[in-house]
Amino acid sequence: MPSPSSTSWERSAKLVKNTDTTNQYLEHIRASHDPSMHVKTIEDELRGTMGKALGKQGEKISRFMSNMAEERYEYDELVAEGAPLDKLRLSAARYNDCRAQALSARWELIVHRQAAGFLVDNHNTVQRLFPIDDKLEPKDCNEKNDDECAEPKQKFGTQLDWWQKVGRWR
Repeated sequence: MPSPSSTSWERSAKLVKNTDTTNQYLEHIRASHDPSMHVKTIEDELRGTMGKALGKQGEKISRFMSNMAEERYEYDELVAEGAPLDKLRLSAARYNDCRAQALSARWELIVHRQAAGFLVDNHNTVQRLFPIDDKLEPKDCNEKNDDECAEPKQKFGTQLDWWQKVGRWR
């Protein structure tokens, strides 16, 4: 009766499993180095690197939010002084530029966190930790009626709202 045939991976596994060698150099290496510890060290380094990258991204958002606060302070001072509308618009544009950079950095943090394995409630966590105010849109409300100066109201939720209520995590 012929012997049962084996696949190539089975033969390779038997060859790799065989560590019975009498080579002094290999025995010295095996005695001083444990491969499982090297893998653990690499995993720890990767976790540290990911944590450091997430921290830098958080600092980046904080820097943009600080710039937003400075621009908002300048805008509020101009409003208090009764500055002309063109100066208000210029100040608001600077604020909105800082806001756009902060929103972009916050989105990058969300993506980085998802790539690092933070999947559950990622968006809400980041948005709660880094709240970003609405755009500034100076309008000359003295000349227009109150309806045009009122804030628009959102009628529907977003796809993210639906996903977090109905999606795979709930």
